[in-house]
Amino acid sequence: MSSTKELARELRDKRVGVVLSAGYFGFFGHAGFVAAMSAVGLRPAAWAGTSAGALVAALAASGLEPAEISERLLRVKRRAFWDPAPITWIVDALRGRIPTGILAGRRFRRLLSEVLPVKRIEETKAPLIIATTDVTHASVRIHAEGDLVDAVCASCAYPGLFCTVNSKGSQLWDGGLVDKAPLRALAERFELDALLVHYLPSRSRLERPAGMVGYLGAMGRALAAARHQGFVWQAQLCEAEGLPVYVIAPELPPVSPARLERGREVIGLASAWAARALAAPAEESRPFARRPRSASPRPDDRSS
Repeated sequence: MSSTKELARELRDKRVGVVLSAGYFGFFGHAGFVAAMSAVGLRPAAWAGTSAGALVAALAASGLEPAEISERLLRVKRRAFWDPAPITWIVDALRGRIPTGILAGRRFRRLLSEVLPVKRIEETKAPLIIATTDVTHASVRIHAEGDLVDAVCASCAYPGLFCTVNSKGSQLWDGGLVDKAPLRALAERFELDALLVHYLPSRSRLERPAGMVGYLGAMGRALAAARHQGFVWQAQLCEAEGLPVYVIAPELPPVSPARLERGREVIGLASAWAARALAAPAEESRPFARRPRSASPRPDDRSS
């Protein structure tokens, strides 16, 4: 018989690992989710994040209260991180390299050093891991120690917008390229009773691709599908090993560098969405649970 216990009650008093997914400028959505968790008394035992999720996970793991996380994010203006890098493009071209992004990332790094309350991952109050993409070695890199600004800066380096980040001889990019929500990395490092994932669906959708735009759009959709399938496999593997995976996947208005003013609205919407999910039966947020063969399958096969 399925449990009718509310998700918040199901997770309370358990060692819960929280995973915040990648999502283009999804910082505000994650901040709203963290606020909703705190409101029902959930205190995660460990955090993991990719891209936008890496920044919010770092803030939360460092011990900041949800209201302070939201306010720090809402104070950010575009000029604080917008640094087009024409000189970098020229230098790269002279060296025979193709520029990897519009923005150099120096301002963003400086912003992170002001926003993040601790300097090293080991100094966070709760355990934290961050995923980045090592494009030099074509692999995911999991940061469980080291400079926090470096790890978050690389994980947030959205392809095409930010240049790659040099680290230990490798070029690092947005962790969401290969690991949208690093469940397995978190589960393998800590003794946990459950995982709670705040999953921001990708927006790579075109109804009728055409021409070059259609090609790029189709490639974006294919990448989104591959990333989502990777998440599904990770969740299914965790469930098969006896680790419950609960997923909250809100539908939120998009935020971009040109629309940061929507941040407060998105925080409120995400918080309300998460509050409803936390008050609903726990099984409603557990789509990958192993069920009897007679039960109807419930996979979410959207390209997210």
